[in-house]
Amino acid sequence: MGFLRDWTFIEEATRIPALSELVREALIRAVFVRDDRVLPRDIIADLSHAPAVTVKVKDDVEVRKLVQVLNGQESTATLGLNAEDFHFFRQRLSVGKGEIAGIATRPRLLLTYDWLVPERQGVQLDVSAYNRVEWPDGGPRAIAQVGAPWKALYDDAVARGHHVPFVPAVPLDFAIGDAIWGEAPFASYEADFGAYVLGIRAISGYGHRARIGFDEVSIEGTGYDLLHGILGLADEYVVPLEIALRLEARSPAQRTLTYAFEDAGKLAEGLAKLARSGRSPAWIHVVDAAAASLLRPGTPADPFRVQAVLRGTEAGMPAKEKAIDAALAGFKAKASDVPNPFDVPADEYRKTSERIARQLFVGGVRVPVKALGEFRAKLQTIGEQNAAKPAMFAILQSSGMATAFPCFDAPKDRTRIYELSRGLGQLAKQIPRAVFVSRLARLWYEKPDYVRRTSILRQLKLWVDAAHVAQPLLRA
Repeated sequence: MGFLRDWTFIEEATRIPALSELVREALIRAVFVRDDRVLPRDIIADLSHAPAVTVKVKDDVEVRKLVQVLNGQESTATLGLNAEDFHFFRQRLSVGKGEIAGIATRPRLLLTYDWLVPERQGVQLDVSAYNRVEWPDGGPRAIAQVGAPWKALYDDAVARGHHVPFVPAVPLDFAIGDAIWGEAPFASYEADFGAYVLGIRAISGYGHRARIGFDEVSIEGTGYDLLHGILGLADEYVVPLEIALRLEARSPAQRTLTYAFEDAGKLAEGLAKLARSGRSPAWIHVVDAAAASLLRPGTPADPFRVQAVLRGTEAGMPAKEKAIDAALAGFKAKASDVPNPFDVPADEYRKTSERIARQLFVGGVRVPVKALGEFRAKLQTIGEQNAAKPAMFAILQSSGMATAFPCFDAPKDRTRIYELSRGLGQLAKQIPRAVFVSRLARLWYEKPDYVRRTSILRQLKLWVDAAHVAQPLLRA
């Protein structure tokens, strides 16, 4: 991810005499937009460095060998490269035995934007070929390599008698590993992605095979759940290779229901009632008219559309549908023949992803479902102020919260990204209990408890990866 690298960079920059008078937010803006009127040229140049080498890996032996070379345990001669590649690697990376460089993983699809500080003069891993899925004993779990596409896992699971319980809040062609380093917003109605992660197999910063997960220890009553404590930052500490996932048994029947709403107040009231009802659909998506047009171009769209997927027995399906209808009373129209975006053929899903990915995403906002209509109205104001047409994708959860992912029909330049991020951050402050979650927002937070937690994570990083090979912090 690079969060700790960014955090360390900002902390160190505030100690530079020429920058010490800048407030933190102004410094972050200057770094993000590469403002040469504020920052020294050497810092701008440093922030413009891309990874020196991109390596496409196919197995964990290759990753392990790379890590051992980068942390100085072995020389580049042990990589087994041909003469031309060997010369290129050494020339670009300038690494040999006793020297240290860093390693980071390239997302298959990045939802928003990259971190402030790029991995400088290190190795970027391309894991697109590291994409197999193991199905142990036919049970309700899978072990997916980090490059495995979510859609392929989803379809394969159905064919094997399972359901992948989580779906992306925005229908994009993510890989499973993108949940760690690409901000893939996987979730179900009942839980976030982390609830379905059983463990992570990885390579440590010293080239050792490692497993992050919770094992019961017979002589101890309790233990620390490191897996879910660092799941969103896992690649800051190790190089993740495989993720063990909990699945669900395939239901005999599945039904997709689509509800059209004209009034934002009735939409919010219905979603809040559904969250209180105790009903458990597999997932519920909410889109506005602009997002619906991105999903199905040329199809007339109502102001809001709610799509719910129900699973269960054929005999019990009418009762489930009736309960959802009652909770969402106030809808203008209902349909049961509109396909959901995930159960379509892989080629169609990929084309939809390519269309949506052209939009500019800057982060997600967790908002109470009662305020979802208010959020969309304020979002329109931000779009008008920035001359960027907005659209909204959202996923509802049983907690009564919705995670909304606004997108904008706007160029993906750094200044525009920053201004829209600031606008969304201010919007979230106007809605009680709403939280803006973005790569920039994580750097903006200055509350003492948050700073303390971040400091603990950084100390853990220095302890677990003292060589700074996995997502290195700062280097000269």
